[in-house]
Amino acid sequence: MMRLEQLALDRFGHFTDRVLDFGARPANGSDFHIVFGRNEAGKTTLMEGYLRLLYGFAAREPYAFKHPRANLRVSGTVDIDGQIHQLSRLPKRSGNLVDGAGKPVPDALLSAALRGVSQKEYQSLLCLDDETIEAGGEEITKSEGDIGKLLFSAAAGISDLSQVLGRVAQGNRDLYLKGGTKSEFAALKAAHAELVQQIKDHDVSAAAFRELRLARDAAQTEEQRLRAAKSELSVQKTRLEAILDAHPLATEWKTLEAQLTPIAHYPTTLEFDSEDLIKMMTKRIALVAERERSVAEVHTLRAARDEVAVNADDLARGADVDALAFKKSQVEAGQSDLPKREAQLKQDTADMRARLDALGLPADGALAQFILSDPALTALEQARATLDDARKHLQTTQAEAEVARDKYDDAARALRDTEEETAVDADVERLFMQAEAEDLVSRYNDALRRLAADRQGVATALRGLTRQNVAFDAVPALPLSSRRAQELMQAHGEARLALRAAVQAETTAADRLAGAETKHAMAASAPDLISDDAAAKGRQTRDELWALHKDVLDMASASAFEAAMRADDAQTSLRAGQSQSLAEMRQAERQLIEARQDHDRAQNKRTETEVAFDKVTGELRSHLDTLGLPETLSAEDFVEWVRDAEAAQTAAETLKTSEQAHTELLRAAEQMRDDLAARLEAGDAPLRTVVLMAKTQIAASREHQNAQKIAQATVRQATAERDRRAVAADKARTAVTEARDQWRGAVATHLPALQSGIDMWNGLTGLRSIREVDARMAGVRRQIAGIKQDRAGFIAQLDALDGGADAQEQPLARYAALQTVVERARQAQARRSDLDARLAVAEDAAAEALREIAVLDDQVQLLARAFDDQIDTSTLDALRQATATAQQAIALRQQSADLRTRLLSILGVDAWEQAQERLSAAPLAQAQVALAELCEDLSRLEAELDSAIAARARAQAALDAVGGDGDIAALTSQKRTVEEQMQAVMLRYLTGRFGHILAEDAIRRYRDTHRSTMLAATEQAFSDLTQGAYTTLTTQPAAQGDVLMAVRAEDGVSKEAAAMSKGTRFQLYLALRAAAYEQMASTGTVLPFFCDDVFETFDEDRTRAACHLMQRVGKRGQAIYLTHHQHVVDLAQEACGTDVTVHRL
Repeated sequence: MMRLEQLALDRFGHFTDRVLDFGARPANGSDFHIVFGRNEAGKTTLMEGYLRLLYGFAAREPYAFKHPRANLRVSGTVDIDGQIHQLSRLPKRSGNLVDGAGKPVPDALLSAALRGVSQKEYQSLLCLDDETIEAGGEEITKSEGDIGKLLFSAAAGISDLSQVLGRVAQGNRDLYLKGGTKSEFAALKAAHAELVQQIKDHDVSAAAFRELRLARDAAQTEEQRLRAAKSELSVQKTRLEAILDAHPLATEWKTLEAQLTPIAHYPTTLEFDSEDLIKMMTKRIALVAERERSVAEVHTLRAARDEVAVNADDLARGADVDALAFKKSQVEAGQSDLPKREAQLKQDTADMRARLDALGLPADGALAQFILSDPALTALEQARATLDDARKHLQTTQAEAEVARDKYDDAARALRDTEEETAVDADVERLFMQAEAEDLVSRYNDALRRLAADRQGVATALRGLTRQNVAFDAVPALPLSSRRAQELMQAHGEARLALRAAVQAETTAADRLAGAETKHAMAASAPDLISDDAAAKGRQTRDELWALHKDVLDMASASAFEAAMRADDAQTSLRAGQSQSLAEMRQAERQLIEARQDHDRAQNKRTETEVAFDKVTGELRSHLDTLGLPETLSAEDFVEWVRDAEAAQTAAETLKTSEQAHTELLRAAEQMRDDLAARLEAGDAPLRTVVLMAKTQIAASREHQNAQKIAQATVRQATAERDRRAVAADKARTAVTEARDQWRGAVATHLPALQSGIDMWNGLTGLRSIREVDARMAGVRRQIAGIKQDRAGFIAQLDALDGGADAQEQPLARYAALQTVVERARQAQARRSDLDARLAVAEDAAAEALREIAVLDDQVQLLARAFDDQIDTSTLDALRQATATAQQAIALRQQSADLRTRLLSILGVDAWEQAQERLSAAPLAQAQVALAELCEDLSRLEAELDSAIAARARAQAALDAVGGDGDIAALTSQKRTVEEQMQAVMLRYLTGRFGHILAEDAIRRYRDTHRSTMLAATEQAFSDLTQGAYTTLTTQPAAQGDVLMAVRAEDGVSKEAAAMSKGTRFQLYLALRAAAYEQMASTGTVLPFFCDDVFETFDEDRTRAACHLMQRVGKRGQAIYLTHHQHVVDLAQEACGTDVTVHRL
């Protein structure tokens, strides 16, 4: 087991001498620590420094931004299996782990405690931040890495079967895949179909084969016949085409012969042409002019040459003058540079003396004694550097010794202070642990919060029952349920709507009745209109008088009957003209009757709906009166109030249940408060205050113990450091004395002129600069001597050239005069040479022109001999005209010969007579007609031949396609073989498929019955962190290995980590690390567990659960949480009580 008691960042990151003390491990409870610091306080740096203590510094250290890498140092007090070790890590290649006395410690000390855990594994499992918790968590959930394999050890003995089953499934798909075209079965199926088609195509009967062969022979015979006919027609066509081509050529040949006859006596060949004669004429004219010009130029150039005179002596001195040009430039440059160099030499001498004076050296004597050699200067510099380094080292060691003495004094004083402090009452911690105060207080607080929440819920529910200033102090008894209230509200609403519809219908019916009455009154109010009733009464009066007249048969009855009959006839006649008005009146009467009926029905319906509405309203008001609610409360508000009342009843029942459930807990908490208050003299302080006082005393006790241990260790370390620093200071003082003696000896040897202030003198850099000045002065002296030597040599050579005639003048002016004389002689010589050359060229040109004129005249005479004497060639122009005519004759003869040759070749004859005979036998028009007819026959024949060739090719192809009986048998055998292969492949596929399904079921059953210990621990931790939201973890085979799945308790849905929210995913990864920590601890590997603000995405409830998880880790080992969130600190103290220690960074 390894535990970190103290971590000191001596020089790391932005920290210098920063110590964080975790103290000794608590005897009881949890070793859970929270390090709180604001942003950029250095929490991550703290965790990285701890890793450097364990594993050393990186070659490229990112935390060496304030202190150089060579000065970095991280120290710590580590408890390894009960042994306390003071260790420090230095940035060295070897021996970088040292103890408190600075002695090297083998890395095996930490390696054995780490149990082979590498830095990468430690960071992934036990040093968590946002990056490492997610990266390592993904690796674990995908069964990768050692922890992933441990997590999925539910498949012990079959860990590789998922990959094996994947390969089996792929093998099955390679054998057969429905709809696929690349499987082995699909390839065999395609081969089988191709074989079936080949058998159908090649299997032909004997009769069909004989017919195919006869058809092929007939097609070949027809093709041969047509080819022979085509050959014969092609020969005839060629002959006719030759005759047609020959007719124009014969006509053209005759025309050429007629043109040649007048000039036939001209030469048949010429070795020249007229253009050659023109060129000869032009050339002769030019030659004559050239000769005349050359003769005139010869006379002019000869006279000019005789006038030029050349001085041979001046020419002879030219080479020597040219040789002096370089020396002249040197003298010229030196003449301007000499004053500068002399001034510079004087200035450098003064500068050297001034520097020596500034260095405290005598400058009035010889300067060479201060120009020291390189070995001498090196010896002085080494002696001086040794003295300076020794003094600096002495200052450093003295300061370090003083600091070590101060640290020793502080450590001794701190140890005395801790020994003088008063110990804390131990009975308080005993009572605290016996009562399990942390758990009891946690449950007590939960109970108080639950009861407060329940009381608040009841109060809130009662406030929710207030309606129109009517409030309730207690939950009333309900005369009906919310369901019955809902039905009553619906009935009340329906009755109200029905009543409103009935009233509206009655109003509408009344309006219709009033309208019908008005319409009927208007129809009946016509002045002459006889209604049906009046007509019926008149007819009834007539019938009664008629009956009376029949009985009495007197004049009175007859007159009465007559008058009634006349009145009825008048009415009938009048009504005949009032038919439309009568119809309107009858319609108005009918509408009036219908309107009265509708109005009566509407009145009855309104009465019925009023009765129903009054009944429902009465029931509602009865309930309102019973409950004391206002009568004006609507049915909808009443239903809502009933629901609120039911909720209030539920809240009251919940409060009663909670009070009964927590009675014993509250009694136990009060008893513990009384016991602790008596010990702590806390009086009537509440439980929270008493517990805090107890925790404070317990923490003070632990801090006192830890402070004593640390103070003792610090005194031991400070004592060793003080002694070591004192020895180092003594050695430094001895080294300073030796270096001073060495320096004085070197000065006496190499710089004896220095007599005072030797120990403090440090002018070596000045001596080196004096050497540089001396070297520069030597160069200037050499330059001055060279300038003077060049001037003397230049004057001596000038005296040799001009005999010293102008020795009084400046040498540069004498050299310029010599250059002028020599240049004048050279120019005269060049002028004479140029005239001689031009004279020779002019004389040669005149002689050459005369010779070429004679040659041209001879050539003209020779050319004239080629012509007949009758042809004029006396002049060069006549010769040119004769030449042109001869060339025309030659061209006509050549054209005539070419045409005759072509004509004989086309007709295929040897002589002109044969050609003329053949052309006469076939005139041009007759040949054209015959050729046209022949072309038509040949075109028709070619089409027939193409058809015959195609028919023969088809017949031959059909015949070739028929093979022997052996081929069909071979194809049939291949088909059977492929069918057997298809059957074998399908059997293999079915065997593999059924085996794969059975193996998957077996593995699933095996996993369900053999769950790994770590998986179970992870499941429990994850369930606690998520407050029961996820209760089960399972593993699911995948292509690349098993994958961890979490089952949500609410709906049973399985999720991968990637499908969760970031907070839930981090809680899963934290649960995995906690389970891994438990697994490692069970095997004896117990190491400090760091977390860097990984709770920041958790809500408050899950943060409390995470703090409890860290508390459990602290009971097995040491848990350290780094955060900058104050609420995390508060929640941790609330959840864990005294089991958590808070450190502020």
